[in-house]
Amino acid sequence: MEGHTASHRLLGIWYSFRNLPPWLQGWVLLILMPLNGASLLFLDSFSGQATALALLLVLTVNFSLMWHHGGMNKDMSLVHLLAWIPLEMGLLGQLAGIWGDDFLTPTQWAFTVAVVMVNAISLFFDIVDAWCWAQGDRVTLHPKHN
Repeated sequence: MEGHTASHRLLGIWYSFRNLPPWLQGWVLLILMPLNGASLLFLDSFSGQATALALLLVLTVNFSLMWHHGGMNKDMSLVHLLAWIPLEMGLLGQLAGIWGDDFLTPTQWAFTVAVVMVNAISLFFDIVDAWCWAQGDRVTLHPKHN
């Protein structure tokens, strides 16, 4: 019976994601997740390690929140703020030569710039969602809520 409950909850989380606007689903599946996941290819660099650590935090905590709510909730944006803002500061510091690797290969530089740009765009949406959540919008997105 527990397996049925777990699979039902996972299906609910999937349907919750699928209830997002198509452009947002595309943003998450085709740009945000693959780019941040590419950090695993750069674990020998500061930017790869920092991005992978932030990604691990976001995935772990947000999956727990989705499991708790049975779907996507705006409280997930708070986790993004806690992870992406320090990541952005760290990566910008690396690009400015303040800390991190002494030398970035062109590939590492391009990866770091792409992560900064993509996560900055995502932070805009996260700030809006966090504001809505703080104002009382606590609805969990389910197939019946759109």
